[in-house]
Amino acid sequence: MALLKQTWAVMVVLSWGSASIASSCLPPAPPWMPTNADDVQAYADLLKRDAEMYFTGVEQYFRCLDRQRREVFEQAREVSGDYARVLEFLDGVRK
Repeated sequence: MALLKQTWAVMVVLSWGSASIASSCLPPAPPWMPTNADDVQAYADLLKRDAEMYFTGVEQYFRCLDRQRREVFEQAREVSGDYARVLEFLDGVRK
């Protein structure tokens, strides 16, 4: 019975550690930038708009990565504490 409890406790902690963060950050797709001068002239307004949208997307992407990093760091800290308690429990059972 004690082995069953130990196994269950370890499984619970491991499942917490494998839980994924709800959001995921996707980088923006880079805009098309022509090399032909005539195309640059013809599509100047669109190119400017696309570039501005891209750089806005890049900023949002970096903010998302920062948020995810903080969330995962906090999650890892919690799992570390939980795992330490499991190890203490296992050491107490073995003695």
